[in-house]
Amino acid sequence: MAMVTGVSDALSVQHRSQPLSAPINDRQAQSQLEPNHKSNIPTHRLESYSRWAKVTQGQHKVSASQVAEQGLRQITHILKQLKKQTQKALSVEGSLQTEKANMAKRIQNQLTKLKVEYQDTPLIDHQLNLITPSRPAAQREFTMKSVDLASTKPRDEYIQLQHNQKNASVFLPAKTPSQQLREQLALGMKVLGIDVFTHKDSPSTQETIFSTNDKQWQQLKNGIMMTGQGQRLPAGEARNIKLDEKLSWQDPREWKFTSNDELRQAIAKINKSLHKVDQQLRDLTEAKLKVQRQLDKINRSHNSDNLVIETLQTLDSVMQANPFSKQMTSIMAQANVTRAHVSSLLK
Repeated sequence: MAMVTGVSDALSVQHRSQPLSAPINDRQAQSQLEPNHKSNIPTHRLESYSRWAKVTQGQHKVSASQVAEQGLRQITHILKQLKKQTQKALSVEGSLQTEKANMAKRIQNQLTKLKVEYQDTPLIDHQLNLITPSRPAAQREFTMKSVDLASTKPRDEYIQLQHNQKNASVFLPAKTPSQQLREQLALGMKVLGIDVFTHKDSPSTQETIFSTNDKQWQQLKNGIMMTGQGQRLPAGEARNIKLDEKLSWQDPREWKFTSNDELRQAIAKINKSLHKVDQQLRDLTEAKLKVQRQLDKINRSHNSDNLVIETLQTLDSVMQANPFSKQMTSIMAQANVTRAHVSSLLK
């Protein structure tokens, strides 16, 4: 996206650099004194620049996929270590089992702290899922400690919530079933970026679970300020309500190693995770090959080795030199390529 934005900005500068319309006599006089820059950039060179942008963007995709692939392979390696250590713990008893289980916990901790990112953008979420445009990072789920906002009460209550300089007000009517109260909560808390599981197919007595994205969870996890009217929350000043995160089996933090039963469950979850990561590696390899084929197609679309450099020089001559040069330098630094490298890619 940075590359596309750079292209758009550069072309916008070119558009602004053209003179405003003037009377015919003035334009004729001016044309004798000033060269016309409008025709300085042939269409085929602008097309070449667009091609350069696509190649650079493609290189970003390839680089990100390589980082993700390396991260998935590292996860696979750690999972196999964890499985081996868990199996050892299951095969022994007493203090020896405790020792092996503690070693498994240390490997588990190593896995949960692993971050796979490209240019500060996460590539794999906390459930070991590859993040893609079609599959965003898994939501963080949580409950409210010591507070049940979906509990039926004899009187109406307004709940005020405050987070990140945003406020939400939720009306919870009296003598209303939990399911309907959850629907009210879902509507009211949407402004805060918090979703509510309404449990349409579950018993109304089931606990209320909330969810949000990872970035917001990092801000929310220490609690959320809430004010009630004496039904579910004490009336008066806002209180900081603590939140408890709910962990999916796909999250390595959920795996336990204390008893034989927990060790067996952990092995089953590790096996499922290994299968999932292996499938993601295969999908990633196919996607990377597709991007490479697209780059090869772009590369074969022009034969001139110097066309990209000439195009950039021509664009430099008619655009604001300093901002445009800085954009190109920044883009090439991010992509870890040089003009000569890009020129060779276009062969």
